[in-house]
Amino acid sequence: MFSFSTLSVAATIALSAFTSALPLSGRDLPLVGDLPVVGGVVGGLTKDLPIVGRDLPIVGELPAVGDVTSVVGGLTQDLPVVGGVLRRDAPQGLAAILTQAHDQLLAPTDQLKFVNKQNATVAAITGPAGEIKTILTNTVHAIQALAGQPVEVILATVDGTAKLAAHELATIVASVLTLVFGALGAVLTILGGAVEPALFALLADVGAVVGILLGAVVALVGTVVGDLIAILVPLLSTVVPFILQLNIATLISLLGL
Repeated sequence: MFSFSTLSVAATIALSAFTSALPLSGRDLPLVGDLPVVGGVVGGLTKDLPIVGRDLPIVGELPAVGDVTSVVGGLTQDLPVVGGVLRRDAPQGLAAILTQAHDQLLAPTDQLKFVNKQNATVAAITGPAGEIKTILTNTVHAIQALAGQPVEVILATVDGTAKLAAHELATIVASVLTLVFGALGAVLTILGGAVEPALFALLADVGAVVGILLGAVVALVGTVVGDLIAILVPLLSTVVPFILQLNIATLISLLGL
C-alpha cells in the first residue's frame, strides 16, 4: 500500500509535466535586458523606406535664384511677337516714348505755369525752357530711332500687350503738345502784349521743337495712321491760339491751321 508521501510525490510530478506544456505569460519572451532596442526595431522596419528629406538635396545644392532666372530667360529669349504681345527685349514704341516725355515735362512746365509779371523774365525762364527743349529733343531722337521697326513695335501700347488705335495715339500726342503749349501760353497770358522780343523768341524756340516732334511722329506713322492729324486737331483746341501767336510754322502747316 502506497504511503501518503509517495502519492504526494507522484502528484507533484504529474502536475509539473502538465504545467510545463502551458504557454506562460512572458515565459518565452526575452528578459527586459534582452529586448531589442526600439531604434533597432524601427530601423529594421523602416531602413528601406524613403525618409523625408533623406534623398533631397540640401539647401546648398539648390539652384540659385540667378540660375533659375537664367533658365527662364533661356526659354523665352527667342520667343517672337505672339498675338500682339511683344518680346521683353523689344524697343519702346511711340506710346511709351511719349508717355515718358510727358512725365519728364511735368516739372519744368509747372515752373512756367506759375510765373508772374515780376519773374517772367528771360533770366528766370531760360532754365525751364532749356530743360523742356532737351526733353523734347531726346524724344525726337527716340522716335526717329523707331524707323524700320515693325508696326507692332511702333504702335505698341505702353505695356506692350496691344496695338494702339488711331484715337489712342492722337490722345497721347495731344497730351504732350497741350502740356508744353499750356505752359508757354501761361507766360504769354500773364504778360499780355508786353512780351519783350528776347523772351518771345525763347518761347517760340520751345514751340519749334514741339513742331519737330510732331513732324517725326507723322513721318513715322503717317502712312499707317492716316487720320492721325484729323483726330489730333480738335484735341488741341485750347492751345491753338498760342501756336498761332508764337507763329510755329511747322505746326501751323502740319495741323492745317
